[in-house]
Amino acid sequence: MNPIIVLAALKGGVGKSTLAACIGAELHRQGKRVAIIDADPQQSLAHWFSLEGPLDEIPVVIDPTSKAATRAQELAKKSIVVIDTPGFAARELIDLMRVASHVVIPCRPSGIDARRALEALEMVDLVNQERRKKATALVVMNAATRSTMVGHIRVELSGAGARVLGAEIAHRPAYAEAELFGSAPCYMGKSASKAAAEITAITNEIIRT
Repeated sequence: MNPIIVLAALKGGVGKSTLAACIGAELHRQGKRVAIIDADPQQSLAHWFSLEGPLDEIPVVIDPTSKAATRAQELAKKSIVVIDTPGFAARELIDLMRVASHVVIPCRPSGIDARRALEALEMVDLVNQERRKKATALVVMNAATRSTMVGHIRVELSGAGARVLGAEIAHRPAYAEAELFGSAPCYMGKSASKAAAEITAITNEIIRT
């Protein structure tokens, strides 16, 4: 069974869909077989991948229902699966956590985002209590700046038991441009090289855990 990577958040605006798109694109660039599931009722990811661009070779399944978890397990027999989920504590999110190999939680450097990230981690812990093979829960710092706030939030999360990735995502226009043109940093050339390097580092770190 290939990895099932679930992007999870309990509030909107943390970069969940952006990270899902960029991880999926990076895996594809690396020559890996990958499938995307858009389980978010807003279907932001499905729209992103529907635009004519370098991502149109990656299959996208739109399924915001309780059947998405079963679909993910079927796809994982042949592909790495990356899943965008509802940005709230829906039953569908819990079902997807039950089949995930990795639950990746983006967190912006703010107090409310940190609290919501910890709540998402608690949800993963509860789901893992029911599982023989546990999901690996990972936090990714998103929209990071050189502010001391980023380091403070990272320390607070780690102190609460969260596993925070060493790689992080900076606040860069390349990510908004990628969504606008149906692309991803790894396909955008020199102008997005720093963003592409961040996504490569994050993707590799996830796969290695």
